[in-house]
Amino acid sequence: MNEPTAGDRDIDAAGFVDREARAEYRRIALSIFLVAFMNAHSTLLSIVFAHDGYDLHTIGVLLSSMAITVILFALLSGEFSGRLGVLPTLRIAMALTLVGFASLMATRGVFAAALASRLVQGAGQGLFLSAAITYAQSRLSSARFLFLLGVFSAMMPLAQAVAPPFGEWVLNVAGDRAMFLAASAPALVGLALTLGVRPVPKPPSSGGLHLVASWRPSLIEPMLAILVGGAMFGFTTAYMAAALQARSVPLAAFFTASTLTMFATRALGLRRIETANRRYLVGAGLAFEAIGFLVVAAAQRFWLVALGGVLFGVGHSMVYPVLSVWISEGVAPERRAGPQAWLNTFFNIGLFAAPLPETWLIYRLGYEQTMSALAGLAAFGAVWLAARGATVAR
Repeated sequence: MNEPTAGDRDIDAAGFVDREARAEYRRIALSIFLVAFMNAHSTLLSIVFAHDGYDLHTIGVLLSSMAITVILFALLSGEFSGRLGVLPTLRIAMALTLVGFASLMATRGVFAAALASRLVQGAGQGLFLSAAITYAQSRLSSARFLFLLGVFSAMMPLAQAVAPPFGEWVLNVAGDRAMFLAASAPALVGLALTLGVRPVPKPPSSGGLHLVASWRPSLIEPMLAILVGGAMFGFTTAYMAAALQARSVPLAAFFTASTLTMFATRALGLRRIETANRRYLVGAGLAFEAIGFLVVAAAQRFWLVALGGVLFGVGHSMVYPVLSVWISEGVAPERRAGPQAWLNTFFNIGLFAAPLPETWLIYRLGYEQTMSALAGLAAFGAVWLAARGATVAR
């Protein structure tokens, strides 16, 4: 067996499994950004659908319909990766997302056709995150695992920060069709970037569903934590804009502050906490989210809402990547797609299903009290994880 060279040791210290892995990590990170850039234009679909004459109820159905396929395919993403491979699954996810979004250029004028496009887009989005994170993990060594995974996952909030204003400008200057073309072209480049990188070996056949075979009792804690985090994030995507508009607070106060903070924390802050207890880190993330919600619920001024956005962004930027690392520890790279499928399924349930009971709370209590209730749930989760961290070895 050949002894590792000084160059090999340098690559491992930099956080990669070998020399090729560094370039592959960068290529896939860029491809993730380009596809997420397209997908982030979905925030403008309510405007586009209104241009096509749909009423608010119909627009709501079209916007929320993809939750069905997002959750279903997130649940099945481990099965796809186990049977087809992680890299083919990632390409399928990108292709479905691209086809679903780009086809709205032609289908958006007919409800049934537009609904089909949204369901295809949701299927791609459901497969996308698990496959992307699993592939990135396979390129990393243990040296800077959390930091580099955080940088990788930061590509998605970075896209969310820049795509909507770009898309709004194109929409206003050149119209609906130009917006779809300008959004879809980068995603096509992102799909092409996945060509030529090495695949992740497929796991040995378990003789049954990979999803079932990947379940273990130790996943219960991280699944409950990501469910709470998903419910918090689901409120921000579904109701935060309405809550701020009701108080005449500019939306940028929360959304710009939180999105930029998510990117900065993942790209810069996770380097310093690589070896910390995972339960403490996730608990701290939930605590920051809770405090951020409480600040926003009580705030009337722009800068206080922005402060709440910063606190929420710090918390959310910690929760997902740390949980992703937590559930992958001790699992061979080719077997990580199953646990990642569980993680993303529970996150998507929180993201897409929690707004339904949140609607009931808003009707009964109002926006501010609903935010306070969610903050209480996150605070409980933080305390529970801290208590568990004090008694269970990492």
